[in-house]
Amino acid sequence: TIMAAQATTLHELNAVISQKNAPVIAYFRASWAPMCTQTDAILNQLVKDCPNVVFISIEAEESEEIVDKYEVASVPAFVSIEGGKKTGIIVGANAPEISKMAVQLDKKTSGSSAAPVTTRSLDEGATTAPLPLNQRLEKLVSREPVMLFMKGSPGAERCGFSRQIVSILEQQGVKYGHFDILEDEEVRQGLKEYSKWPTYPQLYSKGKLVGGLDIVKELVEENELKEALGAGSSDLSSRLEKLVSR
Repeated sequence: TIMAAQATTLHELNAVISQKNAPVIAYFRASWAPMCTQTDAILNQLVKDCPNVVFISIEAEESEEIVDKYEVASVPAFVSIEGGKKTGIIVGANAPEISKMAVQLDKKTSGSSAAPVTTRSLDEGATTAPLPLNQRLEKLVSREPVMLFMKGSPGAERCGFSRQIVSILEQQGVKYGHFDILEDEEVRQGLKEYSKWPTYPQLYSKGKLVGGLDIVKELVEENELKEALGAGSSDLSSRLEKLVSR
């Protein structure tokens, strides 16, 4: 159990930052990353040792806008935030460096005069995608037999998760089309609603969602990725549905 507040949107994170008027350490993690078991324990110890620091735990794959805002490319990562601004980042399970960051923040005077950041959430005010957009998305996801919706492009990825999935697909010899969702905000927001999948990257086969990075990794581990992206038996289709609905 993680002994820290949780945040999944910038709105939630900014609310904590403005309410507490104290330095913040945002801990970015992912349930599929083995190293996060170690950093979970580090975080819980720091919560006890550094009472003047506010610790916030963030599931990276469920918190796309926070990941973008603080430019986190891989997990685990610890980001220090003072007065609403990122002041440092430590990637990996480097316990001495993480502890040093937290202790230094804990010793600082918590009465900062900086105004809290009130960055508007990308999802605020978003409306249900209109029919024309849905038709466009339907064509996009079917543009190639296998389509990857990612941040950046292969070889020029702009997100650690996109970089990982590209590496996996290339290692597996999968041919795929790709779309940079950072170049089209309408597609970026609309596809989340279209497929009921809130994060990127997203991989599609024959117009149907296969899943995100964690699903693809699981399929690779079970030697089922190529089958999932190929003809696809009804048994495999039902298996994918179970994986996606987890």
